[in-house]
Amino acid sequence: MTIQEIKTILEKLSFPQRFISEQTAVCIMALTDKTERTGLLPDHKSLSEGSRIHDILNFARDNLGKQVAENTRESYRKTSLASLMNHGLVVRHQLSTNDPNTYYRLHPDFESLFSEKNIEKRQKLITGLQLKSTKLKERLTRKVSLLGNVNVQINDENTFSLSPGTHNVLEKGIVEVFSHAFLNKPQVVYLGDTAPRKGYQNRVLMRRLNLPIDTAESLPDVILFSEHEKHLVIVEAVTSSGPINSIRLDQLQKFTKKSSKLEYKISYITAFPSRVIFRRFVEEIAWGSSVWIENEPNNIVHFEKTPNKSFLIDIL
Repeated sequence: MTIQEIKTILEKLSFPQRFISEQTAVCIMALTDKTERTGLLPDHKSLSEGSRIHDILNFARDNLGKQVAENTRESYRKTSLASLMNHGLVVRHQLSTNDPNTYYRLHPDFESLFSEKNIEKRQKLITGLQLKSTKLKERLTRKVSLLGNVNVQINDENTFSLSPGTHNVLEKGIVEVFSHAFLNKPQVVYLGDTAPRKGYQNRVLMRRLNLPIDTAESLPDVILFSEHEKHLVIVEAVTSSGPINSIRLDQLQKFTKKSSKLEYKISYITAFPSRVIFRRFVEEIAWGSSVWIENEPNNIVHFEKTPNKSFLIDIL
């Protein structure tokens, strides 16, 4: 199938539109490829038997002629493969965290769709996958609804209600615990929500801080500000994906570029609920950013850059 045909199938399966991309289609094309080749995992003769991300990148380069850099592997893993797994279309085989031999395969039901030539039988397979997707969404919706809305104390007078979910529970901790532990008289500038268009914005303060308002793609999860300390704090909440890595740090620095001209101190923080979650992402954390762990709330981990060569000479 072509990239466009795969995108069309994903649309029929109600796959999230933001993840229906050429990159996601390339992952699926690689995982359907039955061509015998060398350089794969032991006992694997083709990509369809199980592919590492490295194998998928090589497929994109060698078979499709795509200019794919090796440092895009995280985008493939976190954006495309993670989404395909969340929707039951791809299965991950992993012996341990950060196992270099982790590999991915299409779910058998999804794989059958690409090997079936009969149009009527293919349509039945699509219908079955649509039903499976609907049931999965219903289960997730029921699970999330049981948690109830997350009410966040914005200040002494006001609370703001976020939609249910563990991600928003962590955001609540950032506002109600982290901000008061590390900032003098903190103000909430922005508070995102996992539900679209339901976040909190202090637009007056955003304008004063020269922060863009209508760039939802760039907005972090939480923005805090201390007037007394002239300190702007940008926070990403991570329960399953999205820490401040080098790419995200660059995006956030562009987002705060106009604020930096006001001579505010700007900090970039990734918040995790626990060390267990933090360990999954520790190798991705960008130098020049920091980490806060909710269940150890009185501590911050700084990933500091060496200021200059003379600093090294001094400590040596």
